[in-house]
Amino acid sequence: MKLTRISLALLPLLGLCSVQAAVYEVVKIGEVAEVKSTYAAAMNNAGDTVFNGAIKLQSQDNFGNSFTNYQYFNFPINLDAIDFDNEAVQALFTDEQLASVLNGNIDNDILSILLGSNPGSQPTGSALNFLAKDELAAQNIVMRDFTQPSRTNSEYLYDINNSGVAVGVATAPFSYDSFTPAATEAIPEPVARNVWTPALSYQLGTVVKDGQVSTLAAPYQELGGGYTVAKAISDTGIIAGFGSSGMTEANKTVVAAECTGAATPQVTCFNNSAIAGRYEKRAMTWQLQADGTAVFSQQFGFLGDKNTGTEFAGEGNNVVTYYSEANAVNNNGLVVGVSMYTDSDRIVRYQVGFSVFDAIYRQPHASIFVDGQVLPIVDPAEWFVLSRDAIGSAAVAVNNNDIIVGYARKTINSGIRSKMFYHDYSSGKTTFVDGFFASSTTVPRAINDNNQVVGQAEVIVGSTTSRRSHGFIYDITTDSFVDLNTQLSCNSPYNIVDATDINDDGDIFATAIVKQERRNLVGDVVLDAQGNPLLEDVAIAVKLEAVANGQAENCVTEENQYVRKGGSAGFVSLLLASMLLLRRRRKA
Repeated sequence: MKLTRISLALLPLLGLCSVQAAVYEVVKIGEVAEVKSTYAAAMNNAGDTVFNGAIKLQSQDNFGNSFTNYQYFNFPINLDAIDFDNEAVQALFTDEQLASVLNGNIDNDILSILLGSNPGSQPTGSALNFLAKDELAAQNIVMRDFTQPSRTNSEYLYDINNSGVAVGVATAPFSYDSFTPAATEAIPEPVARNVWTPALSYQLGTVVKDGQVSTLAAPYQELGGGYTVAKAISDTGIIAGFGSSGMTEANKTVVAAECTGAATPQVTCFNNSAIAGRYEKRAMTWQLQADGTAVFSQQFGFLGDKNTGTEFAGEGNNVVTYYSEANAVNNNGLVVGVSMYTDSDRIVRYQVGFSVFDAIYRQPHASIFVDGQVLPIVDPAEWFVLSRDAIGSAAVAVNNNDIIVGYARKTINSGIRSKMFYHDYSSGKTTFVDGFFASSTTVPRAINDNNQVVGQAEVIVGSTTSRRSHGFIYDITTDSFVDLNTQLSCNSPYNIVDATDINDDGDIFATAIVKQERRNLVGDVVLDAQGNPLLEDVAIAVKLEAVANGQAENCVTEENQYVRKGGSAGFVSLLLASMLLLRRRRKA
C-alpha cells in the first residue's frame, strides 16, 4: 500500500518528538501585484498551480444593496472613449480632478468615479488567470486580451496536467472601433461613431503550453464563430469541455433577423449571451498536439428521455433544450460531467418567477461519457429539485482508478442541499457521503489517485444555526471526513473556505480567507485617523503542504466548532460564488 505525505502525516508517532505540529503548513501562492483577491483552481504532482484573480466582484452592503467591488489595482481606463466636453461628465469631477484626469493623472478618488460612472461605457472583465510553475512567482497568462486598454474580457485557467499544460477559457476582448450604422429613411446619411466591439467567438477554450497560447475552435461556427470551453486535461493530452455543436433552423432564423449589423456591429449582437445560448451545446474532447495546439476529437450526446439518449418532442411548456458538458477526464479516457435528462411519463409542477405550470420532468444530471454512450449515475426519482433546468446532479472529477466524484441535490430539512457521492465505474456502485452532518451541503472538487477527495462543505458555527463554508478532505479508504481548518496550527490566520485540488503527494490547493491590510483602487494601503493600516478579509489561493510527523492540534474555538445535526439557517457566502464561473473538474 502506497503511503502519501498526508497519510504519513496523519499516522500516530511513537518515541520521536513530544512537540506537536499541525498537519498542514499554509503557503501563500496567490499573493500577486495585480489584484486583491485570488481563488485556487488546480495543482499537479510537481506542485505547479493555476488560479484566478478577481477583476471585480458583485457584493452586497448591510442593507442588501448590490454594488460592484473592483479588485484590480490601477484598472486601465481608455480616456479617449470619454467625452470630457460633455457637461454631465464634467459634473462628475471637481475642477482640480478634471484638470488631473485630462492630464492623465488618475488617483484613487478619480478612478473610483471613472469605474463607478463609466462615462466611456468601457467593458470590464471579471477575472484574469495566473500560472505558477517551478516554484517561480505566479504569472498572468494573456490568452485573448491583446487589445489596449486591456482587461475588457474575462480569462480563466481551470486545470493543469503533470506536464505543466494548462487549459481554461477566455471571453471575447473588446476594442474601440469606428462604426457607421446603415442608412435609414430617417437618417439617410449616418455619421460614423466609435463603439466598443468584441472579437468573434463569444468565448473560446484555451491551451497554455510552454508559455504559448492556442485556442480551441468550435465544431460549429456559423453566426458568430461558435464557442468552446476547456475544463480539464489528462496527462495523455485529452482535453475535456464543451462547445457549440450546431443550431436549429428556427434559431438560425432568429439570430439572422436580430443580428443584421444595421444599428450596431453584428459581432456585438453575436456576443450577447442570449444569442450564444441559441447554439446547441455538447460535451466534447480535443487531443493535444506536440506543437501545443489541439484538434477536435469527438462530441457526446446526453442522457435524454428516460436515459435513452433521445429527445422528447414536446411542445409549449414541454419543450426541452437538451445539452451536455464534460467536466473531467482521466488518463484512461473516461469523461464525466452533466447532461439533460427527462422523463416524459412524469409530470411535475414548476414555478418560474410568478408563473406556475405543469410539465414533464427535466433536469441536468451527472453523466459518464464512454464508448459513444452517455450513462447515468444517480437516481433522478430521488435526487431532484423542482426548479426547471436547475442542476439535479453533476459529476465533477475522476481519477485514474476510475473513481468518479460529484454531487446530487434534493430537499433535506426544508432546504435544497447538495450531497457528495463517489461512484466506482468498474463496479457501478454509487456511495453518498453525509459530510459534517446530514443537511450539510457538501460539494467535492477533486480526487487524487489515492482516493482522497477535497471540496467545500457547510459547518455550523459554535452553538448557533449559522452556516459557513469550509474546505474538507475525505478519504474513501478510511471513510474519514475532516475539516481542513482543524488541521492547521491554532494560531493560523487562515480560514480555509474551499479546497479545489489535491495531488498524489497529498498537498492541497485551496482558497482561504485572511485579514490583510486594506488597499484602495490604486493599491495604496488605507490608513485610519491615527495613521494605522485598516484591515479587511481577503480571499487568497494557498497551498496546504503536509507536515512530516504532523498531528492535529487541540484548539477548539467557537469559530471552528460545528454541530453534528441539521440546521435551518442559510449560510453567509465569503465572496466566492461571484468569481468562480464554470466550476471545476479533476485532471488525472
